[in-house]
Parts: sequence; structure tokens; C-alpha cells
Amino acid sequence: MSVPFGVRRGWVCGLILFFFGLGAGQARALGPHSSPLGLEQAVDHLCREVLLGHDPDPDRIAPLIAHVRSQGDAGGGLPRYDDAPGAYQGFAINMSMQPLLRYLYNSEIPQELIKPFSIRSSVWTTPKSAEAQRQLWADPWPPARTVVVRGGQYDRTTADLSTGGCYAMRLKRVLVFLPEAKALLSVSVQPEPSEVGTKGYRVGRDEDSRYIYSDEKGLTKTGLGWVSSRIQTNVSIGVYLDEGEMVQSGVFQWMRAGWSGLSVIKESHIKASLVRYRERIGAVLNAADLPAPEELEALFRALDAKSDVQLRREVEPILAGYLAQAEQEKNRAASRILEKGYAQRLDRGELIGLLMRERLFAP
Repeated sequence: MSVPFGVRRGWVCGLILFFFGLGAGQARALGPHSSPLGLEQAVDHLCREVLLGHDPDPDRIAPLIAHVRSQGDAGGGLPRYDDAPGAYQGFAINMSMQPLLRYLYNSEIPQELIKPFSIRSSVWTTPKSAEAQRQLWADPWPPARTVVVRGGQYDRTTADLSTGGCYAMRLKRVLVFLPEAKALLSVSVQPEPSEVGTKGYRVGRDEDSRYIYSDEKGLTKTGLGWVSSRIQTNVSIGVYLDEGEMVQSGVFQWMRAGWSGLSVIKESHIKASLVRYRERIGAVLNAADLPAPEELEALFRALDAKSDVQLRREVEPILAGYLAQAEQEKNRAASRILEKGYAQRLDRGELIGLLMRERLFAP
């Protein structure tokens, strides 16, 4: 069965957004068939050696850092890696490095707050991972020595904008802070295909990031309800460079996804999705009214002290608003899910994340 290009492009763009939770010289967009000297070797070092326990070698990582410094906000294609197409995108974040790392690698700030447009939930499954990540941003800062944090992560995506597909997968992660370069590298490798996609629904505007999730396998796009789609390959490296009052960032991403052994992702899809990611993450992290990390942590602790019964009771008015919106939009599938005790289906992490997001970022 053939799938229209517009459907494939929309599906791919939504999927790729999920994975990035995130100078001098002439800036050049990286071409689709060329690679800066040492770039592939640097990716191999991080994804095949450091991820498995080897010590990071700053000299071997240097080409990645140099590329991010030289590119600014430019983007472009990358040579294939692990038999997957890839792309790069640079962007700036208007805050200093320490608070940024506190937003991104903090068990008391759910990542669905920072990336509500792509992440349903994200949990490090390795014991003591919270304490390990705290080394990245705790005082005194910056760390005097190289910090390496390894672990596993279980992530779930929001409903794709085009097809309504939601995906869950296990990732291998390593975070590397290099004090001399004042650089943080975030490496994510998906070692096996994701779980089969399930149907999800958005209510309201895309900017509101309000989603309803079912347990039914398939996609909501007309003609694709039968599809058993999976994310087959995902390799991403986020680079964050301390530039004083701002952080220069860059994302290297390679991906394959589809069904029946077919990957529908092209380099152009990844490039377009990274541009959208730059815009959406920038809207959150560069917002003038973004609460301080300490404020988010305090709210998390207050909610975490409550029972599941209390949390579900507080979520009900929020879900009532979702239902009203779904009915207004004549979204019958979402309405049916919401009418059947939807709050009882949400786990504790989802309840806390939903309450935090609605209290702090609701329109």
C-alpha cells in the first residue's frame, strides 16, 4: 500500500521532534554527502565506545564541538550513519549553562514540561541516576573534572501531528561534561525497535500540547489505522557549549522509522523537523516568564507529597476542559476516551506532569 508523501512527511516530522529533549570562522551548512574531518570518528567514539564504558577522549570528541561552534544557527544534511539518514541543526539558548542543565537533567523537572510538544514521559531507569545527573549542575559549578553519566531511559512520545501515532522505546544514554571545553554532550542510542505505535489524539491548538492517549495499536490517519509502525533506528547527539550568558547548541540526528521493514524517513524530513524543534524548544527556554528551576522543583515536591487519589481529583477539572474542547472540535474518539474515567489510566508521573504543565504554562 502506498502512502502519500504529505502523510509521510508529517508523520516523520512529529516523530523526530521527540528525540532531542536537547564562533569564529565561516559558518557552512553541512552538505548531505560530506563530513568535517573526524566527525564520523567522533560519533563512533561516543556511540560505540563511551556509551559502553570507555573513558571519553576530548581530542576525539573535538570535531563535534568545533562543528557546533562554527555553524551558529545553520543546519544541513549529514552522511548516513548506522544505515540511517541524518541531519544537523544549530541554535542558541538565551540563558547560562548551569540553569539550562538544571532544567534538562533533573528528576524534579519532568521533561514533558520542557518539551511538551514531543514527550509524553521520560524516565531514567538506572538506579541513582538522579544523583549522578545532579553533578552536572550542582554547586560549585562548573565541575572541576570530567563528569560521565550512563544509564537507560524509557521514553514515550506524544501523538504525532499527522498520524496520531505514539511510541514507547528504551534508550541507552550517556552524558559527558568536559570542563576544559565547558561542553555537555548528550548521547542517545536506541538499541532495538520501539514498541508498536498506538493511537493518540491532540485537542486544541498545536501550541497548547494537549494530548489524549489510547492503548489501541495503529495510527489515526484515515487509511492507516491498521499500520504496525515502529521507530527502527535512532541515534542522536546534543551538544551544549557554555558561552557565558548564552548556550550555543547543536543536534546531530540519524533516524529510520516505518512499518513492514520499510523506512519512510528521508534526510529532508529530518532537516525540516530539526528546524521546527529549534523553534519550539526556543519558545519554551527563551520565554521571559519561564519559571526558575527552583520554582519548578518546589512545585514538583509539593505534588509528589500527595496521594494518587488527591492527584487524580485535582486533574479532573483539567480533563473536563479537554473534554469540552474535544466536543467543540467534534473529536469523537478523544471524547469517548475522556468520558471513560481517563484519569484512572494515568500513572503517577503523568498526573504530576499534567498538573505542573497546566498550572505553569496553560494559555
